[in-house]
Amino acid sequence: MSNTAKSKLALWVSGIYLLFALGAWVLPLVAKPDESLAGVFLVLFAQPWIIVWGWVSNTLSLDNFMLTMGVMLLGILLNTWILYRVFSWISRR
Repeated sequence: MSNTAKSKLALWVSGIYLLFALGAWVLPLVAKPDESLAGVFLVLFAQPWIIVWGWVSNTLSLDNFMLTMGVMLLGILLNTWILYRVFSWISRR
């Protein structure tokens, strides 16, 4: 496999992850208020950062939907960066 194909693999994998994760992030924003399971996929994409945020928000008594959505978006972006770095490292080996 050539070096350009290897570097493109990291971009493709992280790009596909980001596409699905952003789709899961938008779902709770457009869901009806009574659709309580709209964020299930989002929680999966934002792991493990959502666990840390749950602890912090409970400790500080923060209960804000948009703040939580922002933290989940940051978690998704951080996971995408980590995924890109891991696949870039693997492809260089």
